[in-house]
Amino acid sequence: MNRRRLLQGLGRTAAVAALAPSVLSARVAEAHAPMHAPVYDRLVPGRPESVGLSSERIEDVFARIQRRVNDGLFPGAVALIARQGRIVGHRAFGTRVRGAHEPVTLDTLFDLLSITKVLATATSALILVQDGVLRLHDRVADFVPEFAANGKRRITVRDMLRYAAGLPMDAVFPEDPDDERVWRRMAESPLEYLPGTQVLYSDLTYRLLGRVIEVAAGVDLDTFAKERIWGPLGMRDTTFNPPAALIPRTAATGYSEIRGRVVRGEVQDEQDYALGGVVGCDGAFSTAIDMAVFCQMILNGGRYGGVRVLSRQVAAAMVSNQTPEVSAAETDVSPLSNLLSTPKGYGWELATRRFSNGGMRLSRGSYGKAGGAGTFMWIDRSRELFGILLTNHGLPNPFDEIGWSRMLDAVGTGEFFDGIIQAVVDE
Repeated sequence: MNRRRLLQGLGRTAAVAALAPSVLSARVAEAHAPMHAPVYDRLVPGRPESVGLSSERIEDVFARIQRRVNDGLFPGAVALIARQGRIVGHRAFGTRVRGAHEPVTLDTLFDLLSITKVLATATSALILVQDGVLRLHDRVADFVPEFAANGKRRITVRDMLRYAAGLPMDAVFPEDPDDERVWRRMAESPLEYLPGTQVLYSDLTYRLLGRVIEVAAGVDLDTFAKERIWGPLGMRDTTFNPPAALIPRTAATGYSEIRGRVVRGEVQDEQDYALGGVVGCDGAFSTAIDMAVFCQMILNGGRYGGVRVLSRQVAAAMVSNQTPEVSAAETDVSPLSNLLSTPKGYGWELATRRFSNGGMRLSRGSYGKAGGAGTFMWIDRSRELFGILLTNHGLPNPFDEIGWSRMLDAVGTGEFFDGIIQAVVDE
């Protein structure tokens, strides 16, 4: 019997049952959200003062980004700030290519790298759960049989979604030309820790989760995301592997020694590029305005523009703490440790008080996502506010504790989000 058809037949009943482990966390999250928070069905332009923000302080936020561009810390950026359904600031800075005369425009596309994990992968997985095609407690090895190697047979989709599957940060073979062999070698990777006992942010985990989604859905991740997320939301510029027509609007990142050129319109991560650019951990490109639609959809509890992408229950579970076994007090000890080991939702990072790349002023229950090439989005649920900062800084080199910290300092992501919160004047 066709597994996909059988599970689709179970429909919503199976989806609700599959989400049962997350209901309590979702209710906890909703307890910290505004009572009867309104849904802002479509984003519209607005003045900062109309939603309790200071124009002067918003201008200060943008001036600080411009200073960093002028100082050569990164070539260009687009920043967007929205509150209560109104876009109160949307600016472009610098150039798309370092040293070239190509000004960044508001519709410039950026390589989002790990923001792909929420913009495509985690959301797609949860849509399949809603459809009854996947269940959170389904075993990964049922979709990717070679994953069962090295004691991994019992690992579930939920383990992967919440970065608690026991896998290492990555396993890369970018110079192996045989894609199927690479996928098999990655799937067979041994465990790094006992699943469910800690968090370890892992590209390998989400790369393989993308594979599970493709097997379950019967189409590649790009096609599924366009059909079920980006297309219905009107996110027309969001894609894997931008076509030739979009390359002139796409910001370049860094130079690739392997490819022998500046990377533009191609995912910067070498392993993901070698696998064709459509993978679960990296590869999505987007604009600030498309990402704003996605953020508002999540803030709205799963709907935007009359389209419901996620049920309210699923949307709440996605941004709730799904890793209660992990203590922020013990893991939030450095910027890189914050990324790797602090509590997580399904795909999302959760705000903490010390070393969050979303700064130190976000309210409790805020959530966001960073991309390794210098892209960030954070949502402050209780303030009904979000910010997006997209830069073409490029991946830290090397990508280690010092490299990650230097990239965050260069981009000024903490300063950006702290500045947005300081612009709130109606509290």
